[in-house]
Amino acid sequence: MSKATKIISFIGLTIAMFMGTLDSTIVNIALPQIMTHFDASLTDTSWVATIYTLALAVFMITGSKIADRYGRKKIMLLGLALFGGFSAACMLATSLPELIAFRFFQGLGGAIITPIVLPMGIEIFGKAHMSKIASVVGAVTALAAAGGPPIGGVIIKYASWRWVFGINVPLTIAAFLIMAMGVRESYDESLAGRIDLPGTILLTLGLGGLTFGLLEGRQYGWQSGIILGTLIGGVLVIGLFIFIESKVKHPLLELDLFREKTLTASSLVYFLTGFALVSPTLILNYFLQDVLNDTALHAALIIVPVSLTIMVAMPLGTKLFDQVGAVLVTLIGLLVMAASLLLLSFITTTTPKAVIITFLVIHGVGFGFSSVSLVASVKHLPKNKSGIGSGIVNAARQIGTCLGIAILVTVLDNNVNTAKQHIHQDAIQIVDRQQLSPKVKKVAHQQLNSLFSTTGSAKLITKNKQTNLRRALKQAAKSQVDLPQPQKGTDLYQVYQAQKKLALATDNLKAGNQQLQKISQGQKKLLVGLKQLAQKEALTTALRKIKHTKNQQISQAFSHTHLVGAVIVLILSPIALLTDRKSLKS
Repeated sequence: MSKATKIISFIGLTIAMFMGTLDSTIVNIALPQIMTHFDASLTDTSWVATIYTLALAVFMITGSKIADRYGRKKIMLLGLALFGGFSAACMLATSLPELIAFRFFQGLGGAIITPIVLPMGIEIFGKAHMSKIASVVGAVTALAAAGGPPIGGVIIKYASWRWVFGINVPLTIAAFLIMAMGVRESYDESLAGRIDLPGTILLTLGLGGLTFGLLEGRQYGWQSGIILGTLIGGVLVIGLFIFIESKVKHPLLELDLFREKTLTASSLVYFLTGFALVSPTLILNYFLQDVLNDTALHAALIIVPVSLTIMVAMPLGTKLFDQVGAVLVTLIGLLVMAASLLLLSFITTTTPKAVIITFLVIHGVGFGFSSVSLVASVKHLPKNKSGIGSGIVNAARQIGTCLGIAILVTVLDNNVNTAKQHIHQDAIQIVDRQQLSPKVKKVAHQQLNSLFSTTGSAKLITKNKQTNLRRALKQAAKSQVDLPQPQKGTDLYQVYQAQKKLALATDNLKAGNQQLQKISQGQKKLLVGLKQLAQKEALTTALRKIKHTKNQQISQAFSHTHLVGAVIVLILSPIALLTDRKSLKS
């Protein structure tokens, strides 16, 4: 195979990897349009994104094993056909259930494509170039994962949501033709016999139960029977899978592979990268859109530097890996990621966007260095086991992302609900301390009760409810009944008192004088106007204080969530010490 053919073939592989990863994030930004188009609920529509992630996590190991046994090129072409064909089907879907079903099979294609790219790249260039191959694969993966929202945002802005899926069709055709003509077939020659069907079924059920429970636990409730059943059932089935795999002659997953500690440790490090990426790409995204009211596209563009930094950091980390081994590089990566999550916890509603981007760049550096674990995972495996090794480590990252969503979004919801309670209580006290008419206070209490009635959402105040609050208070403030006097010590209070004295003097002189009577009526109206002006200032002060309290409390809710992520990554970072044999011996 000539050098040019090798390069073109590898480009075909990177296109496949880019698509498979891109579709795990690009669809999220299109969910509101899909929900509107099919007149569906958010819960039902979210399955368009969830089912794809579920398929990726569940079928990666099985897909890589089948490819090792029956031929990676053949299975890659099958995966591309599935992915491209069902991308077109998603584009043409006429109902939401149809779209969800098509997305599952598209995800099955993605689960086949993703783990085979690394072993096919090693087959093209040889294991001597493995670190460079893995570096490019990791960088492309990062670009696709973080590039999904802005790419999707541009598509949504200038075309229909259907083209979020349609963009895959020409790319799939290009990748299919390149690999069909330029890539040689490769196998794991050590495999014999049929695929372990019982093991395949058990692994699918086990990972399916765990992944479903992690992804949907927040929706159904962590104490619900269906979530507890799927999580416990998933763990038990995986335990049964491990037991059976240790007994069968030709297992789906050779458990002996995990005796290679570098594979196990590297998979756990890659698992942590998936976990940690949730904080900047999902939790921060909620903050930007739902608290700062940025558009989805603007928020996505702010987060893009994570991806761009990873594209630089991972090749740099790989070069360091070749010089000093995996331990130092991956350990630095995890520590930098933990530090970046700590920095994200300092973000408030007044933090400049440039500072936020700086924190994200730091996270990208940590992620890029940690992703060197993708290289380390197969470094000490035989060449023919690089396929199943890639399947294991990629599945670990997907499951890490699912766990990150489960833990961090749940923590965020709990923090936000607690923040809402504090804001609600503080807001009532702020209103009660202001000199407002009983009617205005009553309306304010009613509107605040409605404003903070919802739970389980990072969006504290919807635009509709905020508009309703202001409209109701404005209407109530027009009433002239039981208006309070301006607050003592204010300029308006002094003007009011002076005008009140004039009004009393006029009242004493107005008898029989029509002109003075008119002046007296005007003075009374002026006194009412001064009271209303004072009440308007009091309302403005109250709303400003409530907004300040809200911003402070909600910032703390997000800060504590980022802190949880930082602590988890920091506590588990010593796993990096086992990612390389050579470093341990030295």
